[in-house]
Amino acid sequence: MKRPRYTLISGDFYVRYPDLPRNGPEPDGDTVSFLPDNDQIVRSLPRFNDVAPDRKHLGTYAIRFEGIDALETHFENQHQNLEFARAARDRMLAFLGFTDIDFWPDRPNKVKKAEPHPTRGHVLANGIESNGRVLSLVFPGTSTLDAGDGDPVFATPELLEKSANATLLREGLAYAELYSTMPLDLIARMRELIGRARKDAQGFWPRESLTTAAAVRPANLADLTTLIMFPKLYRRLVAYFKAGNTDLAGFDSWIRVDPRRDDQALLPTGEMGNLHDLYRLTADGLSLNFNPEELMFH
Repeated sequence: MKRPRYTLISGDFYVRYPDLPRNGPEPDGDTVSFLPDNDQIVRSLPRFNDVAPDRKHLGTYAIRFEGIDALETHFENQHQNLEFARAARDRMLAFLGFTDIDFWPDRPNKVKKAEPHPTRGHVLANGIESNGRVLSLVFPGTSTLDAGDGDPVFATPELLEKSANATLLREGLAYAELYSTMPLDLIARMRELIGRARKDAQGFWPRESLTTAAAVRPANLADLTTLIMFPKLYRRLVAYFKAGNTDLAGFDSWIRVDPRRDDQALLPTGEMGNLHDLYRLTADGLSLNFNPEELMFH
């Protein structure tokens, strides 16, 4: 018999620490801090990689928005196209009820002021991912589900549509990063949302840099800062250039040599493949074989 995969957890969203005003969390388009009403519920979630949940200041946990990947505002002191990276962050914060937010001028990823703060919300948690974050569908306000805190919940496509995750996809402010830990009907709905956003030229889609038809040829970290591309692949490129490489010639072999870089994925052909199957390298540069949402990572 099919079992509910998600757990309802109620609590508050935090974007700053009142007692550490310059050293709080750094929310982005797919990550926010959450203080659960009941810490034990988080401690009891499934652990996909045998990693315990990473409890942070004030007892908060980082929530990783399941199924989406927004452009990076900060990753190892680097960033992607900031117009759309910050647009995703700001839309997420507004969706969760933060109406007046300022960031420190000298620490542009840290929140100086947020009103109201914290905001009430709830998540449907699927488990703990490899970085100790709570992989979740994210919602503002008090849950209206016929379920109590800590209860198992079936997440339907209709429920998904009400989440911050779906909102960012629908508005063209995030890629889909789909994993086999998600129910297949939710994966199908996320693919539908991406398809409509692409067709309707929502958000960043009209300006996407790396596609099945358009190639890029970055040669260093600076070249990556304006690009609109699948963040998972961007993060690999950051590590590659930080390793001292100065062109793309060795990128494919660098990816393939380490299974931690070359994620296993189900390809749209029905075959099992890897991240390296997503892209191709030619004389024109790096381009895609598939749209990222067509893969299902493992």
